[in-house]
Amino acid sequence: MSDNKKYMIKNILSRLPFLNKGKSSTNYIGLVVQLDKVIAVNLELKQDQWLMVAEKTVSYNNDSQLSDSITQSINDLEVDGAQVAIVLPSHLYQIVQMDKPNLSLEEIKQSLPWTVKDLVTIPAESIIADFIENPIKQGGQEKISVFAANKTLLMPIINAVHKSKAQLELITCEEFVLTGLLEVDTAAHLIVYQHLGQEPSIQIIRDGCLLFSRRLRGFSRLPTMSVEDLSMGLLDSFSLEVQRSIDFFESQLKQPPLKSLQLYLPSEHLEQIVEQLKVHFPVKVTPLQRHLACCTGQDESLHFAISAAMEMIGGENEATH
Repeated sequence: MSDNKKYMIKNILSRLPFLNKGKSSTNYIGLVVQLDKVIAVNLELKQDQWLMVAEKTVSYNNDSQLSDSITQSINDLEVDGAQVAIVLPSHLYQIVQMDKPNLSLEEIKQSLPWTVKDLVTIPAESIIADFIENPIKQGGQEKISVFAANKTLLMPIINAVHKSKAQLELITCEEFVLTGLLEVDTAAHLIVYQHLGQEPSIQIIRDGCLLFSRRLRGFSRLPTMSVEDLSMGLLDSFSLEVQRSIDFFESQLKQPPLKSLQLYLPSEHLEQIVEQLKVHFPVKVTPLQRHLACCTGQDESLHFAISAAMEMIGGENEATH
């Protein structure tokens, strides 16, 4: 992909025919779908600065309520004609790595539903997919990471936006909005992030690019456990899984050492977890270090939605320069 080092394709999964591309706006809505709620923010251009001017969180109890919650969260922001970026929850898409086919980029995109059908648990006829080129070769072989989702499961979300006062511009995923929160650095950083009720994910990011992504299993209770309970073995197991990812990156991929390990966990004990992990790792361990200006002073729960809105703004700026 063009300029992979800098941009990588932040509009993953955006090649759906339902999106309203090419229209500029003065209002951009970032919308994050989580397991039990929808979080929406509205960014507006004021005095040449993008500012968050409104936010809305709508809870829901089951999948049948999700569509109405999405429509309500957008309409409650009370802005007409805004463009919307949706951040899919991790259970609605799958990530697989494969050898890069010896095809043109367009041919790779067109063939994805069939080349990944045996690697994902989605019927081939329902697969909507996009990919990024991995900056690091493995064994001399170029690799791609494919992001695949079930079109049937996406349609209720898409239709919910269409029922609102806004226009769907972008569908993206957690890995890329998280990358958008971070400072671009020539050194690599390992990020562990987790939403309440979900499993944690590990990402390694360098130069604004996603180099490595891995979803862990068996740690969904980590944010809600006491420090005492964590000390009974779960934190040690968690540290071991993080170390395995570090070893793979530094030893098998032969990459320079990480500069930091950063945590984004919805735990009231985050500082204590950081302190305990410092014992396990020689690298600097900190809570997530955010550098997206729009997030300054805003509640952490809104940051993913803000980053999603900024993806659209950044993409539009790139297209006009």
